[in-house]
Amino acid sequence: MPASSLSGVAARLIARYGAPMLLSKTGTPGYDPATGTVTGTPAEIEIPGIVESIEAAFVGGLVQAGDLLVTLCGEDLAEARPAPGDRLRIDGRWHDVVSVTAAAAGTAPLLFRLLVRR
Repeated sequence: MPASSLSGVAARLIARYGAPMLLSKTGTPGYDPATGTVTGTPAEIEIPGIVESIEAAFVGGLVQAGDLLVTLCGEDLAEARPAPGDRLRIDGRWHDVVSVTAAAAGTAPLLFRLLVRR
């Protein structure tokens, strides 16, 4: 199956069964020497995702109790890949993105799996 077909299947399934979320990408900060302030506005992207709880057996190391695993469609985030330090709003609550892995076909990401923490 071509990568474009897999990407389309992933996008349709996540859109159908996923919950609405808001990904807040950390903006590139800039320093204004005139005011002494750091500037940079985070970009916010509305996207559906699938949320999974993590079993207690996997807690330890990077994973902490209460962490969640979120699957996002790579097709929807081709220009704004999630990264550690970003934030994700799920059901009105903000979570920090701890780690990101991508499943890809060639160079095109099909899915992003985010470990998020409150």
